[in-house]
Amino acid sequence: MSKDEKFEIKFKDNKYNIYEFLNNHPGGINYVRPYEQKDVAKRMKDFDHSNAAYYLLKEYKDGGRSKDQAEGEDLEYLVDWDKPMLSQVANLGHKYKEWVLSPVDRQLRLFGNPVIENLTITPCLTRNLRLTHSSPILPSVLNIGLGVLVWTVVEYSLHRWVFHMEPSGDSKVMIYLHFAIHGLHHKVPFDSRRLVFPPLPAAIIAFLLYKVISLIFPESTRILIMAGGLTGYVIYDMIHFYLHHGTPKEDTYFYHLKRYHNQHHFAHHDSGFGISSVLWDKIFGTVISLRKLNLGIRW
Repeated sequence: MSKDEKFEIKFKDNKYNIYEFLNNHPGGINYVRPYEQKDVAKRMKDFDHSNAAYYLLKEYKDGGRSKDQAEGEDLEYLVDWDKPMLSQVANLGHKYKEWVLSPVDRQLRLFGNPVIENLTITPCLTRNLRLTHSSPILPSVLNIGLGVLVWTVVEYSLHRWVFHMEPSGDSKVMIYLHFAIHGLHHKVPFDSRRLVFPPLPAAIIAFLLYKVISLIFPESTRILIMAGGLTGYVIYDMIHFYLHHGTPKEDTYFYHLKRYHNQHHFAHHDSGFGISSVLWDKIFGTVISLRKLNLGIRW
């Protein structure tokens, strides 16, 4: 960031440069812009900002995060951000859940070995699906659509029951596992390299999905359903990236999804597990109710 790239606000007599955060703010730029060079303490209190919001604000404080306990405990001093994170998280023990749900705006390194580390990030990923089949058009379309629907169930199930499992503070192995597969995303939600599944875990998921489809569906429809499942998976990945860094227009499908996913990250960690759709949240009772806003959000 150059010295001219500034958007300063005040909070309890301290200054914060939130320029890098403007496009990521869940409330949109238009809610924040009127507060340049103004104190936001009352505004944040009146709008019932979450603990995660107050914690994230510390990232942008002039001079860096404070160790002053009067401002609340800063959990980042429990780890060394200059070292690979995967080897450290298990030592957090019972502090792990609180730490991993306290977001920061940084890039995170999992492994010290550069080759292994590069397998865990996705700077740019293009997937192509080529399918040749002689079936009639309508049954083919229906089978592909079924595959997409199957993926939405997998998407919800993985996010809720695997990615959001709660590791015991006494189990270093479970903390390692949770952090590696999803905890890191809640810790650094703006790290663009970690919003799309890397090739290796993506291949594992695709293989497992194919095995499940093979057990349930006959061979005559298996390829088409798998094609739909992979299509749903790619759509999910692209939507997830867009929800974090895209700028959807008001009253569009993605506008509501972005608001919804932001609520999952910063306020309702135990609900709102749907990414590309809220269908299964509604069915399983984990849907997040979004309040009506007087002013539309602009990202």
